[in-house]
Amino acid sequence: MNDAHPQRIAKSFELFVGTRNDNPGNWAPFEWDDPVHGKQSKGDFIVIRPEGSSGSLSSGLWRTSPVSAGCRPDGSCTVVYSAPLGDETMLILEGEAFVTVAKTGKKHHIKAGTIISHPKGLDATWEIPGPFLKKMWLMWDSPQVNKIKPAEDFYVGDITGARDRWIPFEWNEPAHGPSREGEIQIVRDVGTTGTLMCGLWRTGMSSPVRRADGSSEVRYSAPLGDETLIVLEGEATLTVTQTGKEYAVKAGDIIGHPKDLDVVWSIHTPFLKTFWILTDATPPSI
Repeated sequence: MNDAHPQRIAKSFELFVGTRNDNPGNWAPFEWDDPVHGKQSKGDFIVIRPEGSSGSLSSGLWRTSPVSAGCRPDGSCTVVYSAPLGDETMLILEGEAFVTVAKTGKKHHIKAGTIISHPKGLDATWEIPGPFLKKMWLMWDSPQVNKIKPAEDFYVGDITGARDRWIPFEWNEPAHGPSREGEIQIVRDVGTTGTLMCGLWRTGMSSPVRRADGSSEVRYSAPLGDETLIVLEGEATLTVTQTGKEYAVKAGDIIGHPKDLDVVWSIHTPFLKTFWILTDATPPSI
């Protein structure tokens, strides 16, 4: 360890790992009390990440279908929702929906591959034509309230990414010093509470740490906050430095990385791409 960069202690030495694929025994009706619309029960959900290092953080999957709570026999569903529990950031995995913002009337047509981040308290109606819709979701709230104007629309992106918005990913590893690996682009850079960012990260054959066989190794400790991500392309083995525990991950896997947990990414494929969400109760300090 470099003494100039002392290692910080993570709250947990375990990664949360799940998959976008069904886990039949774990699905349950999704019920909530919406301050605008009252008690609701729509669709089914599972939780993959139940907690974070700060604030209120959870992540998992949600779906609608002909047999899901509150849905019609053809699988269609109308959901009125104001994100009362916090900012909700989603990746649509299957199906499509038409979402209308109540205050402005603005409409969004979202489908598989769409990234959509729903600001806390923004009232909207989801019309889901069926027969199904499935999404990865992350719910985030913090005691800290940002001094920003309340959002009047969703933050929307796509897993393809904009060709001209990729920038080098550079960060400071507390235990290892300045690092640079791959490229990122950001879809949302501010949360209603605390720190919330989301976007895409990729690394490929031009990586400065790429070996002759196309593999590479990256050290990462999520120094800016808890990171939750889904692997979009590629395969890797993640090794927790403190315990030596290994996790084999591939496209479709969802990973919850606790803040300050030192992890080595051994990337086995010539290309790896992720959709990531970063959350923390305080603004970035490094």
